[in-house]
Amino acid sequence: MYQVLIVDDDSLLCSAMANKLAYVNQEGGLDLAPALTAGTAREALAMIRERPVDILITDIQMPYQSGLDLIDAVRGEFPLIQLVVLSGFSDYDYMRGAIRSGVTDYLLKPVKILQLKEIIQKCIANIRSNLDLDEARAVQRQAALNDGTGKYCNALLLGSPAPARPEGLVFPAFFAAVFSSGCPGDQFSQMIRQFSQQARPEGPPVLRYFQDVNQSPVLLLNVPSGGDGVGGYLERFCAFAAENGTACRCGVSRAGTRLEQFPRLHRQAGYALACQMIQSFTVKLAQEEPEKLARSPENLFRKSSRRMQAAFQSRNFGQINAALQEIFTLDFVLAHQAGLGDILDYYNGFSDQIRQLATALQMEQERIRGFTLFGSLDEMRNYFQELLYRLQWQSEKETDKNHYVITQAVRYMEQHYNQDISMKDVAAAMNMSYTYFSRFFKEQTHQSFSECLAGIRMGEAKRLMEEDPSIKIKEVAHLVGYESVYSFSRAFKQYYKVAPTGLGGGPSTGEGGR
Repeated sequence: MYQVLIVDDDSLLCSAMANKLAYVNQEGGLDLAPALTAGTAREALAMIRERPVDILITDIQMPYQSGLDLIDAVRGEFPLIQLVVLSGFSDYDYMRGAIRSGVTDYLLKPVKILQLKEIIQKCIANIRSNLDLDEARAVQRQAALNDGTGKYCNALLLGSPAPARPEGLVFPAFFAAVFSSGCPGDQFSQMIRQFSQQARPEGPPVLRYFQDVNQSPVLLLNVPSGGDGVGGYLERFCAFAAENGTACRCGVSRAGTRLEQFPRLHRQAGYALACQMIQSFTVKLAQEEPEKLARSPENLFRKSSRRMQAAFQSRNFGQINAALQEIFTLDFVLAHQAGLGDILDYYNGFSDQIRQLATALQMEQERIRGFTLFGSLDEMRNYFQELLYRLQWQSEKETDKNHYVITQAVRYMEQHYNQDISMKDVAAAMNMSYTYFSRFFKEQTHQSFSECLAGIRMGEAKRLMEEDPSIKIKEVAHLVGYESVYSFSRAFKQYYKVAPTGLGGGPSTGEGGR
């Protein structure tokens, strides 16, 4: 029997749809099970993960998550489920776009019996043409196992509380394989499924595919013992992928004895894959623990680290770039017989210096890309080059005198906005005359001192009210430097074009606040 799930935040509509499906099933003999219903996208996804669903009919407009969000999630985890949009929209272009994104068809409210019957028949025909029902559900079951394993392993990587341990991993040996491939995740997953079906007699008995916290493809292999043949199995898969137009390579960990060792196995596989920066291979087996990566006898990084550190401290970007262009090249690595450990030392040293300089420049710096995510030395060099460009621009901006003075003045205002400060106070703090500072401030910021101060105070007031909707207006006024509620309310309305009471259901006013 085919299982239909109806998702809509209107419970009456769900009941009506379920009754219509029951009627259509009785009249047309469609072999439908009694329809399931859910009120939210989250509830629907949980139901799909717990029981087989063949056809999903979902509304578009729902609280928290939309029907399109649900469709995206289901399409990723359960690609064989037939997706039907239920909507009041009659715009043809909108519906055509939905169909292009993988939706089988759409139903317009109010749903007519004949239209519902035709679409259910279409969905059933699609299911039958793809796979028989048992095989389709087996594929969906595997997708659910992959998803559960990915969540468990990624929680271990992040040090977060892990969800329930995935079932079905019954053998004593575990291997992690991390792939480098430009193939989209769902397409890669489909290739693994197709290959595992063909190679089942020779391959490992349990496979779980997912994406790690860096969105890199990971294959967890659970084997009876030892792992003999794991490398050959992955070589055959990479050859299969190449035949299907996808070039990929992978690094493979040593054998682990428990799934809880996944972070160590993942790290080993990542470093094995990182060897692609200096070697050509399809499958690379981890030979050394990450902390024992091979290094050249010369200890190359120690020789250049002091020079590099001095260049960063003096902000000599010309010298920094020269070192970057010299060291992060394959020619340099091969000439000095450098190992992966030397490259890791260079990477760590450069990363540390970049972080320190960004901190000194008070620059918000994104998290530096992980070492094992680079496919080549050229890619690593270009990445660091881009970071250096940003640091150099920030450094030059900071050294500009006018910018520095304005930055310090605004910083002073941000530190004292809740006090009774005036432009005279700020000018004195900057060691400038009142008249000169007034003209200078407006020329540089294109606003008056009072406008700038009001902006700082209003921004802080808005933050306070959003963080604590129960806070009293009187308290907010006092905290941002106003002596009277009236003056604050007038300034707030002038700035935001709305009274404090109209800000997202914020605190009411009245004499003395609430």
